[in-house]
Amino acid sequence: MPLSHVTEADRVLLDHMRQREFNLKKRQRAATAIAHEERRFRFLILLSAALVTALALTAVLFLTHVTFDDARGRGPLLLVGFLAGAVLGLLVGLGFLSTRPGKRLLNDHSAKLRVKYSGDLHAGRRWSQFYYKREDISPFIPQILYSIESERRFSSIDEALAFVKSHAHERTAFLERGLRLFDELAAQTNLAVVSSADAEGRPSSRYMRFVTTERPGIWYVTSAPDAPKAHEFEHGSVAIMTIPDGAGGTISSNRVTIRRADVTFPQIAHLYEQQAPRYLDGMSDEDQAREAVYELTFESARVDSWTDHELAVFTR
Repeated sequence: MPLSHVTEADRVLLDHMRQREFNLKKRQRAATAIAHEERRFRFLILLSAALVTALALTAVLFLTHVTFDDARGRGPLLLVGFLAGAVLGLLVGLGFLSTRPGKRLLNDHSAKLRVKYSGDLHAGRRWSQFYYKREDISPFIPQILYSIESERRFSSIDEALAFVKSHAHERTAFLERGLRLFDELAAQTNLAVVSSADAEGRPSSRYMRFVTTERPGIWYVTSAPDAPKAHEFEHGSVAIMTIPDGAGGTISSNRVTIRRADVTFPQIAHLYEQQAPRYLDGMSDEDQAREAVYELTFESARVDSWTDHELAVFTR
């Protein structure tokens, strides 16, 4: 079906969708370039350590032979010394990179690379979500563009979106990937920004430690029972965004319900010991007994990083 049959309003939206895909590809290319340059920087450090150590050991052996004026077997010995020095230098380099100064050197270089590619990285993040009629349809955009522009099967975004949604069961692999990335990212952090609103609708956000459970998409957070957040949680809805990790990975959702949990804090204290080290420091038994536990239930969540943009959907 020719694109001339698409309405002007839909044509504008399709242009925005194409721009989104272009920016996401720029973001992916930037992330790939960063990963490549990080590996190259690490390789250069190890190569330099190996060469310097190998040359130093070879020079020592050479000077030793010159001092004693013994040229017999000098060539093979120097070759063995060079190889042994290279191996030793490689081990020294690996050991250095595992120390605090070595890790700081790598982190500083990574930070400079993220600044260098910040334009492309943040351009993609700005377009990671795409709302159409108050619904985030970003997971469906590639299929919408393909069905309208490549296959020319539909003449409107509404028709293409309805078709893609009706065949959502065929996206099982993509949905499984979203759930897997959700779990992986949740396991790497325990800090999130939790946003809620009071009775007058005034919003507020607060950093909170969370722990995951064995149930998919179920987290726990705690609060003092008389804190303002505890009263805001009574409304039953919150929005959440985890703190970005080194790869820009975040979990975000405004489709989260919250309720007072059926467990006490002492019953889940072991989860905080495992997932949020030092969280219990300074908490007396009386404090733990008073702490209010809330259960977060995700209906769906966005899982974003510099290279991934997935939707995690939970079925109950």
